[in-house]
Amino acid sequence: MSTRTRIIVGVIALIAIMALWVLLPVRDWIEGFQYWIQDLGIVGIAVFVFLYVVITVVLGPAWALTLVAGLVYGFWGFPLVVLSATLAACIAFLIGRSFARERVTGLVEKDNRLKALHQAVSQEGWKVVGLTRLSPAFPFGLQNYFFGVTDIALAPYALATLIGIMPGTALYVYIGSLGSVSGEGGGVLRWVLLGAGLIATFAVVWLVTNRARAALAELNVE
Repeated sequence: MSTRTRIIVGVIALIAIMALWVLLPVRDWIEGFQYWIQDLGIVGIAVFVFLYVVITVVLGPAWALTLVAGLVYGFWGFPLVVLSATLAACIAFLIGRSFARERVTGLVEKDNRLKALHQAVSQEGWKVVGLTRLSPAFPFGLQNYFFGVTDIALAPYALATLIGIMPGTALYVYIGSLGSVSGEGGGVLRWVLLGAGLIATFAVVWLVTNRARAALAELNVE
């Protein structure tokens, strides 16, 4: 997902949250969902991780669960999603390196951009993985399978993924957390502060992804 798409999705999500809050009994739903998953305790966390891994491996919209993590766990949704996404990325990576290797390799051979990225990974290793996570050239789930057919080892791949997904994850978790903290009161001032924080987060992600995209361009990767 490109930076522009991330911003558009984020703005739409924020508008949707505010609209639903006004039109529907969202607060009651939020509290009910929060109580349910929080009452599960450690089991609830395990359920979340399991769902995140499954959805990522089958190329589903894992970003939706990232929003849910912010909604339910607030700040703690950030490390939970980062660890869940990294675990899912490693599992898909191993699948791409073993069971799905022939099919993924065939896709690479048909796409010049993927060939260029493959060559860049061979030359620069974890640096390219991290830059691609910061400025994704194609969906996160597909990246995981693609990197499985490159020469990079699992450990540097996992570390680069862990670090590279942090800015985008922070943005989505923050957006999701708005649905939770909006029910705590505070009036207009609180919404102004929340909006300022969201804009600041957008700005950081924008700067980081643009720098990453420029770095990839220097490696001849679109």
